[in-house]
Amino acid sequence: MFFALRDLRTARGRFALITGVVLLLSVLVAGLLGLTAGLAHQSVSALRAVGSGDSNFVLPADEDGAVDLDRAALTDDQLDRVAAADPSAVPVGVARIRVDDGTETGASAVAVGLGGSVGSLTPPSPGEALTSTGVDDEVGAGATELRIEGGALGVAGSAGDLWHSHTPVVVTDLATWRELAPRGGAATAVAISSATAASSMSAAGLTVVDPEGLVSSLPSHRAENTSLNTMTYMLLAVTALVVGAFFAVWGMQRRRDVAVIKALGASTAAVVRDSVGQAAIVLAVGIGTGVGIAALFGVVAGGAVPYIVSPATTVLPAALLAVLGLAGAAVSLRPVVTADPASALGALR
Repeated sequence: MFFALRDLRTARGRFALITGVVLLLSVLVAGLLGLTAGLAHQSVSALRAVGSGDSNFVLPADEDGAVDLDRAALTDDQLDRVAAADPSAVPVGVARIRVDDGTETGASAVAVGLGGSVGSLTPPSPGEALTSTGVDDEVGAGATELRIEGGALGVAGSAGDLWHSHTPVVVTDLATWRELAPRGGAATAVAISSATAASSMSAAGLTVVDPEGLVSSLPSHRAENTSLNTMTYMLLAVTALVVGAFFAVWGMQRRRDVAVIKALGASTAAVVRDSVGQAAIVLAVGIGTGVGIAALFGVVAGGAVPYIVSPATTVLPAALLAVLGLAGAAVSLRPVVTADPASALGALR
């Protein structure tokens, strides 16, 4: 590593430039992953809470498969058919409502009605509601009554930080939900045991999905998540290309120096380790600083933007960027590996 370290000190400007580029790419990748996780939380955290147990879910189906959750509405006959196949089935209702927050316009919320305990959620008593932190922010923490559509529900407690389609959630029992959302049908979905045969549902225009399928049935989440993930994958590819291109050019520029080192007795393996080690130093400084900046931004601005700081948004992108960066540097080693000591020394003469 002696030659690599001397190289870094001698060409400080060049290496500072590529380190800065890696830093910016790391900020973008880690920042996008943190934002993607935050947006996903505000889009499907209520569905993930419902699907956190060992259950599958029955949804209405058409010729293309499960109906989008925004359009799903089950009839009483369909609920009876599901109950006949699985007596432990629990209906779940999801619908938008308007909460009176003391203004003329009111606040939007999503009512999640439960016919029993599902996942990590347990319904309150009839006529009562559990409010999420987003609803508390709208109507004021500590409120004992929630006015909805001209009626009122007693606040029985907190539902936690739950969201659905970027809208705060109110959890009620199923009968109360039907009063709040009369056009939502008898239920939106039904939680069933994972051992229940899916074939018993198909004849009634129903289909069975797992918890991830329930999340995927929300069209806005699919579109949002696909777009952000595509951007992240492109940035990861750009990182590998940028690092690889830099070290390819750098390798060609110092090919004669490498040839002299080989003539002095250095093996090809030692020269390769030297070059890869040089790339590792650049990547470690750039990625470590970039991911740190993104995490700091998430901590500082987490209350203003939907951003989550976790190992999946810090350690994972750092590891991916390091692997791709080293892969790009390794691919660019041809000028170093093929440097010919004899020809280089001959050129020097």
